[in-house]
Amino acid sequence: MIVWKGLGFLALLIPVISGIILQVIFGDSPIYAGIGYLLGAIPVWFLGKKWNAEPGRIMTDNQSGNQVEFKNEHSLFWIKMEYWAAIVGIIGIVVIVSELV
Repeated sequence: MIVWKGLGFLALLIPVISGIILQVIFGDSPIYAGIGYLLGAIPVWFLGKKWNAEPGRIMTDNQSGNQVEFKNEHSLFWIKMEYWAAIVGIIGIVVIVSELV
């Protein structure tokens, strides 16, 4: 079961699609998939930073006067989208190095 909030599912979808595209263009080598994961991690980082930095809506409770901020979070498996860029980048490096060794 995949758990995500907001657009967090794109944290894996973007790198996987970029890896598939590079494999289709250059050949069926896992090295190209690893390069695609590395390249896909770049937009995941920037999109995650941008989307998770958007301000939320502040609501005030009329009875108590307390304020609560409602904010959209973009995460996958409870990890924010921008941190998935590092995870996917490490996976890409591991795939490349494992093919070269």
